[in-house]
Amino acid sequence: MQREQIISYGHIECQLMHPHRNAGMEIVLVEQGHLEWAVDNRPEVLTKGSVFFTLPWQAHGSLFLREPKNRIYYILFKLAESYATPSTSIRFPQRFGFTPKEEKMLSRLFCGTTRHVWSLSVTAQQMFADLIRLLDSPTPLNTSTSIALLRCLILEVALSIENQSNLLVKDSYTSTRVRQFLQQLNSRVDEAWTLEQMATECGVKRTQFAKVCQSVSGYPPYTYLSRLRFEKVCELLRETTLSITDITYACGYESTQYMAASFKKNARMTPSDYRKLSPQLEAILSAGWKNPESLTREEERKRRQLMHAVGHRSTP
Repeated sequence: MQREQIISYGHIECQLMHPHRNAGMEIVLVEQGHLEWAVDNRPEVLTKGSVFFTLPWQAHGSLFLREPKNRIYYILFKLAESYATPSTSIRFPQRFGFTPKEEKMLSRLFCGTTRHVWSLSVTAQQMFADLIRLLDSPTPLNTSTSIALLRCLILEVALSIENQSNLLVKDSYTSTRVRQFLQQLNSRVDEAWTLEQMATECGVKRTQFAKVCQSVSGYPPYTYLSRLRFEKVCELLRETTLSITDITYACGYESTQYMAASFKKNARMTPSDYRKLSPQLEAILSAGWKNPESLTREEERKRRQLMHAVGHRSTP
């Protein structure tokens, strides 16, 4: 592949990702860890084996200032046009070999979905790893193989979108009931929920509820509930003067010790530290989403060179 078509790529730990827009299409594979990003401030949950994509006009970044330990593969490449504003169709470089019919199909899938995180097959995950390895060793044969692998990877991501979207449509009635319950759960985090109780609220069996909850939210049920409780703690720490003990029980935790340990795991700081720092943290995140970075291709390349030169392993 002509090297100028690849803007940036790597196999890194992502410690922080400020809200930004890329100068091309980006695809990310989570090899290890659990990340919470957003596209245009809409939350997206990335787990091991999931693939994440964005188009040039889509602002994306971390929802929190500190990411948990992780490992990702990423590749950022040019499209045939710059696409500074939202579009219903995209064109790929001629070198990729997509026909007009294939580009129409890919446009429908990539531009038509509101979700950006999808499960990727084990075969496609290995393909991603092989692609990054080949790009690190740009011999003529590796370059030709990279063309084929990137083309296949784009098709694999599109296939995941199509297949998994069809599954969601088939289970739309149950999905709607579960989604409605999860929305209501935000105001009921103080209750002592069991999996059986949550499933009963939706009128489904526990195993079905757990499966649909994972599909529509990205989380298993208890993990989703823990996330809501954490967010409620953050809200009360920011917006009230309630004591840590009062906040603990208002958010459904059994003890202050358990709440503090759970909070520190999620926030990478204690509740007291969060309360002290919350004005600055909120201001930084808010400013980032209001004014996301828009890096040029040259700026993207320079940033990658700098990251590798200093051994920095944070932002794709």
